[in-house]
Amino acid sequence: MKQNISLIVMSAGESSRFRQKTKIKKHWIRVENKPIWLYVADTLQNRYGFDKVIITSAKLELDYMKRFCSYEIIEGGESRQDSLTNALRAVSSEFVAVSDAARFNLDFDVLDRLFSYDLSDLDCLIPVVGVSDTIFMESNHIKTYLNRDSVHLVQTPQISRLDILLKSLKLGNFSDESSAINKYGGRVVAIEGSRKLNKLTYFDDLKEFNIDSSSDIFSGYGFDVHRFCDNKEMFLGGVKIDCGFGLEAHSDGDVVIHALCDALLGGIGAGDIGEWFPPNDNKYKNIDSKLLLNEVVDFVYGVGFKIINVDIMIMAQKPKILPYKNKMIEIFSNILDIQKNYINIKATTMEKMGFIGREEGICASANVSLKFKQ
Repeated sequence: MKQNISLIVMSAGESSRFRQKTKIKKHWIRVENKPIWLYVADTLQNRYGFDKVIITSAKLELDYMKRFCSYEIIEGGESRQDSLTNALRAVSSEFVAVSDAARFNLDFDVLDRLFSYDLSDLDCLIPVVGVSDTIFMESNHIKTYLNRDSVHLVQTPQISRLDILLKSLKLGNFSDESSAINKYGGRVVAIEGSRKLNKLTYFDDLKEFNIDSSSDIFSGYGFDVHRFCDNKEMFLGGVKIDCGFGLEAHSDGDVVIHALCDALLGGIGAGDIGEWFPPNDNKYKNIDSKLLLNEVVDFVYGVGFKIINVDIMIMAQKPKILPYKNKMIEIFSNILDIQKNYINIKATTMEKMGFIGREEGICASANVSLKFKQ
């Protein structure tokens, strides 16, 4: 490919329709052990050699995506068009190809024709497919049937002339680049697309795709410690402990949940609890640590993982942990969405040794196992 083209892979959406039946966001489904946004970017870049590759990302996933690749990751916006506009600010090439990560079933017969097409006298090049079913539009309960031979479904990647696209997007809100450029009056050219390039939208659409199932197992380890303090309630494993003292911390001081959060983040390679919930942020002052765990777990599932089991060790000379273990397990089962028999909580004293033995504080460690959820 000799033409001056950059690539944008759109993957900043919340997958709200897809997640009606699953917790994973669709752009985190794995193909060849890569999330599909990275699979699409790598495959297209390796074959066509773009001037630049840009990935759009949801705000919460931005730092995590950067751990996967050296492409430029741009924070998306409220809509697809907002995300695209943000990404276009990083483009300087004459043309830009925009592809949805959800169209990961790449058809190179189509793509080779698309990226070898002479772009000199057009403003937008798009792949399209026809429809085979009867089709109508409805307004105010009145149906207008259309000639299906004149109806086409527009796919991606779409190649657009950058300066025309930027001007076109200012004219309103559009679902894709071609509709904006057509509104502007630019020249849009269509080539024959492929059903293989259909977009993954709903969970049931997965039946149409060949998705690899990886057997890899991931493990994570977490540790936390807090000293005792007066005038504060104690919470361990999400349970209020009746002991007359608490744990010194910016949050509620739940060392068990904090260790578990770190184990989960470590297992998926997403940093640590201090990065996610900074201790100098007043938003987390005295916060219920179950809320932090819920946020971490939602992220873990959202980026494509399934929690297999959890093993926790609590080290405390006081208070006694045994009376509260079953309640902790019940809480974790609900939050982690795993069976109670996959959660183990152990407790030990330190035989009067060290700061724990001197009854100055508590520490906890957690180990978790995870796998890709396919």
